[in-house]
Amino acid sequence: MGMSELKAALADAYAKGVEAKFVSVADNGDEIWRMDSAMFVLPAVPAGAPPELEYALRVRRDAVLSGTCEECGASLDADPFGRLEGVEAATAIIAHRRNCPASDENLLPQLRRFREQRESASTDAIFAAASKATRLSVEAKAPSRRMIRNRKFEMWGRRLLDQKLAESTGKCGHLHVDPAQTWNILLGDTRWTCNQCWEYQGQEIIRGNSPHQRSRGFHVRSLSHREG
Repeated sequence: MGMSELKAALADAYAKGVEAKFVSVADNGDEIWRMDSAMFVLPAVPAGAPPELEYALRVRRDAVLSGTCEECGASLDADPFGRLEGVEAATAIIAHRRNCPASDENLLPQLRRFREQRESASTDAIFAAASKATRLSVEAKAPSRRMIRNRKFEMWGRRLLDQKLAESTGKCGHLHVDPAQTWNILLGDTRWTCNQCWEYQGQEIIRGNSPHQRSRGFHVRSLSHREG
């Protein structure tokens, strides 16, 4: 497939207005997305990323999946480089403006600093930060909560967590790559997800593309779990 054919195929995928769908996580943590006949490999938002880095990565991802950057208006181009597994492949190129959060000048230094800080931190510090983030997230969702300190309820919670861990049939790809983050699960489910996949799952439920949408109601728990 030449450059013109590839660009025409991408333009057709965008023009159809088909929503991009998250498919899976690669071994290195990148996300694989599908839109019609096109597949995209995009960097995931790492757990614990500061807000500026998270936003920049989301802008870049959305720009590729929509064909246009919402921040600077840059459009997608592509550079074919051959075939992978018998499929035509290309590098997505978006010439973001230098002041765009998703530009290489802004995004790459942030990502490099975050990875360096993460690599230099101790395992205990990383899991402590993940537990704190989980606690703050739960507190933010229930601002008018009342804390109940009761041994009976505490033991019930521990038994529930042990039960869900025992019933577990797996976890999302992000948790395989980096378990030091919030683990989420529906009480009626047996598969754990990170915050990012939790969001994707919620979107699919809203669209009616998930078996959970057939449930009349379900409960949500957010937990931070350290594999031992």
